[in-house]
Amino acid sequence: MSERERTTMEAVQSEAPAPDAEALVEVGDIDRLRPHARPLQERPIIDRSGRPLLSIEHVTQAIEGHSIFEDVSFEVWPGEIFGIMGMSGSGKTTLLRVLIGLDKPTEGHILFHGEDITELDEDGLNRVRRSMGMCFQYSALFDSMTVAENVAFSWRNRTDVTPDAKAARVAQLLDMVEMAGTEDRMPADLSGGMRKRVSIARALMEEPELVLYDEPSSGLDPVMSCNITGLIKKVSTDTGSTAVIVSHDVPNLLGICDRMLMLHDQRVQFLGTPDDMRASEIPIVYHFVHGLGTGEMTEHCSLQTGVGTDVG
Repeated sequence: MSERERTTMEAVQSEAPAPDAEALVEVGDIDRLRPHARPLQERPIIDRSGRPLLSIEHVTQAIEGHSIFEDVSFEVWPGEIFGIMGMSGSGKTTLLRVLIGLDKPTEGHILFHGEDITELDEDGLNRVRRSMGMCFQYSALFDSMTVAENVAFSWRNRTDVTPDAKAARVAQLLDMVEMAGTEDRMPADLSGGMRKRVSIARALMEEPELVLYDEPSSGLDPVMSCNITGLIKKVSTDTGSTAVIVSHDVPNLLGICDRMLMLHDQRVQFLGTPDDMRASEIPIVYHFVHGLGTGEMTEHCSLQTGVGTDVG
């Protein structure tokens, strides 16, 4: 076996879940497995008595005259896990880019801690972004850097942090995302799920108040998708950070979010709790949640498919 094959095999083996917690079992053994699943820390009740962390006020975005979304308004509260859902092409990722200040909206205001970031110059945006972390859709790791170098990327030019302190912070974050001991590995040797975990660790390097996730389960199988969304819930709970997640992974988002929003036809079609979304009779929301097609050749779509229970 070549060194490359051995390294790849080790990466796959390290991604395998612990046999006493997440091992694959026969369908008939599911009930036996549930009591042994690792419980997550209970999430605190979201305090909505003060000022929201993030306020989106009547935001419209158009590109070259084409409307992406119009008059979008919602609030995100400290410690909340907030989901943004919608069909492909509905503007979810564009909205996320606007929230973090990568794109400026055509109309409207975005307030972070009460400060309108749409009025800030690049220096002001960089100051605000130090309180935010971003997990990109395909992890966006630097292939030429080790795992440790990727995680510590935002600290690469800091002269006030010793190498030992940087290494300790990286080790702490990798342990948090269940990737301890992988500092010297290269991204090419990691599975998709492992790369997602490293991306989450990198987003947490600056201890952000707000972490934004763009399609965190994209490209992953159903088991790993559940693991990653459960990890997001754990990280948010353990660190007290606020999470905004863009996804069309209905079951997993319903299982971890405090509130959810659905974009369709350039507008907000739904804003509420996961239970409200499951019970919604708004036609497009109902079809989306239950995975029902709306055109020809949709006989195979069925309401028998389960729709999300709590992850963890």
